[in-house]
Amino acid sequence: MNSSIPPWFQNLSKLEHLDLSFNHLQGIFPTVILENRRWFRFLDVSKNRLEGELLKNMSNFCNLQVLNLRSNKFSGRISDTKDGALICQRSYMKTIDVSGNNFSGHLPNQFGNFKDLKFLDLSRNAISGPIPATVGQLSSLRKLDLSSNKLSGNIPESIGRLSNLEVMDISDNQLDGVVSELHFANLTSLTELYFHLNELVINVSASWVPPFQIQVIFMSNCKVGPGFPSWLRTQRNISVLYMSNASISDEVPYWLPEVLSNTKRLDLSSNMLRGNISRIIGKKIPLLRLVSLSRNNLSGGIPSSLCTSDELSFIDLSKNQLSGGLPRCWRKSQANLEWISLGDNKLNGQIPYSLCHLERLGVLDLHENDLNGVLPKCLLKLDLVNLDLSDNQFTGRIPSFGRHSRSFRIIDLERNYFTGDIPLQLCHLANLQYLSLAHNNLSGGIPPCFNNFSLMWANSTFTPYGRFSLGFSIMVDIKGTIREFTTTLRYLFSMDLSNNTLYGKIPEGLTWLARLQNLNLSQNKLIGEIPADIGNLIKLESLDLSNNKLSGGIPPSISNLDSLGCLDLSFNNLSGRVPLGNHLTTLDYFYRGNDGLCGAPLLKVCPGEEHDDKDGRDGHNTIEDESNDCDSIVVGLYSGLGPGFIVGILGFCCILHLKQSWRISYLRAMDRFIVKLLIMRMITMLWFKRAFQFRLRK
Repeated sequence: MNSSIPPWFQNLSKLEHLDLSFNHLQGIFPTVILENRRWFRFLDVSKNRLEGELLKNMSNFCNLQVLNLRSNKFSGRISDTKDGALICQRSYMKTIDVSGNNFSGHLPNQFGNFKDLKFLDLSRNAISGPIPATVGQLSSLRKLDLSSNKLSGNIPESIGRLSNLEVMDISDNQLDGVVSELHFANLTSLTELYFHLNELVINVSASWVPPFQIQVIFMSNCKVGPGFPSWLRTQRNISVLYMSNASISDEVPYWLPEVLSNTKRLDLSSNMLRGNISRIIGKKIPLLRLVSLSRNNLSGGIPSSLCTSDELSFIDLSKNQLSGGLPRCWRKSQANLEWISLGDNKLNGQIPYSLCHLERLGVLDLHENDLNGVLPKCLLKLDLVNLDLSDNQFTGRIPSFGRHSRSFRIIDLERNYFTGDIPLQLCHLANLQYLSLAHNNLSGGIPPCFNNFSLMWANSTFTPYGRFSLGFSIMVDIKGTIREFTTTLRYLFSMDLSNNTLYGKIPEGLTWLARLQNLNLSQNKLIGEIPADIGNLIKLESLDLSNNKLSGGIPPSISNLDSLGCLDLSFNNLSGRVPLGNHLTTLDYFYRGNDGLCGAPLLKVCPGEEHDDKDGRDGHNTIEDESNDCDSIVVGLYSGLGPGFIVGILGFCCILHLKQSWRISYLRAMDRFIVKLLIMRMITMLWFKRAFQFRLRK
């Protein structure tokens, strides 16, 4: 039950300690409670829904030692006095936590007044501007958290004076510039450092020895390279190391395994590391929980040391040059392992049965390798959410996924050599939102029970599936192009059964799946008519039914698909008029190979609109003359633009030559413009033709 702070609090004249945290308080905080309180030392109203500009008058807090406003809705400027100066000449504050509010403005300049301050957390607000150099005067500070704001500019070198500082978090801001050895000069107590999600350049000498022994390092997205940071060799207690996308292009140093012996989380992904992967995780790392080395140039076989860690929960070694077979040493004691991603390597052999010991495995990604053989039936017992075995050489029948585990969201088995029917057990996967069985040797019909994928229904409640979607990516053929889905994958609904030998009719139940965005049934032997209710798929962006044996007319309901950006019905036995609709009467490419179709955008006139041969020939000649006249006008118009256009375009080309980002954007825009121009020209010509035919009939 929500309530406000009662007014009788202001009558507590000798109030020293006020803790109202973790309630459901809301409304404006009554600042009168704070006025003229000589003995007031402690205020904690964290985890409520309180509002107001509580920091507007800092004189109310001069005697306070603890101020905790965490996770409320307070707003206003963090310092609302002239030049950011604070009112108090001497502050006794030891803890300030105003994180998770809506404070804005710049940081105050007079940090020197806070001689006793040990804990300062201003994270998750909208504070902007630079970090003032006076932050170096907080001599007692142990934790500084300025993360998730809008701070900009360089980090002041004075921050290196904070000899008592243990935790520094300035991540997720707009900071830039060079960080040198001076920024760490006296940070002898530093154990945790968070620099990620900025545009910082770490520039220290190869012989630099830090004054600290650090435990947690977050430097992802900072420029650390090109050499591997040799100062890490001096550290003996690193438990967390995140240096992904750090511009490191170097050979893995031989000493790295010794540094990582006590590491729990390791992320060196998206660099250009070279060498054998055993130099990183080749030795026993019993405490390892997370390892991500994806998007590098690492070689060698997957170390069996991964089987020795019972704490391991996440492995991502994808997009490297790894070879050999999959480890066969997985054990039941590795009960925490939930994620294995080894895709886009050069692995071979079969999937080992020991993999089935990992009962909590939720993600198995082995795409684009040279793996082969029949899939172990014991995989059916795993509670998988994402399964990607695409682009391999697996054979045999598709296991009956859904018989035991029904938690699947993503199944991608495309580009293998699977045979037989599509298992009916797939229909039990009510939470399935992505299914690709394309480019296999499957036969039989499309199961009529695919309408059981209830997560794809229009009226279903969709909840993104949390940790098993973050960091997972998949290549999808949609709208005629291959696209990689990463962070948006959780919102993608797609089905691709193309390039098999499926036969029979398209089940009417597929039209229940109103959330489908991509449906590809092309390159099969499907017969019968396109379902009349195809227009129920209102979210559909790409529909490909080409190269089948479909017959009958194109359902008029297809005109309801306003989101449709790619349609291909070519090479079937369709007949009748092409339905009207802006997205249906553009290019005839999508209808070719259907001799029975007529009407725009096709040149074939539908029955009942013909005229005698003579009139047709005359009309045809008239159209050609009109077309030639139009072409002549267009040519004359462009050739008459003259030298002035040439001078202007030369200047513009010079700019494009010097500015790469402009050049790329311009060329992409021109491609789109030319396609639209060709489509408009074709539509115009068809309009002229129809107009003249109509005039001739009269």
